[in-house]
Amino acid sequence: MYIFITIVGIAVTLFFLAGFWRGLQNAIAEYRGGAPERSDVPDYGYGGLAAVSVIASAVIIAGAGFSPAMIYAGPLLALVTAAGCGLAFFVEQKG
Repeated sequence: MYIFITIVGIAVTLFFLAGFWRGLQNAIAEYRGGAPERSDVPDYGYGGLAAVSVIASAVIIAGAGFSPAMIYAGPLLALVTAAGCGLAFFVEQKG
């Protein structure tokens, strides 16, 4: 299981860094473009997703007290979170 988490961790790290690099390039291009920054706020509905994330974290933390195997779920949940952050850089709309 350690090798699996390490391999997934390396893959997620590379994915996150690629997304971060893309986001950085987009930010620099937008800054150099000189266009005024948009003031509208997108109406995304992330409240439910945030609640599910909190509940999943609580279940994993509580589960570690019942089953030693749940210890591995924590790092996997952290990797899924990092992958989601990396994905956000790829789905953002350019300026």
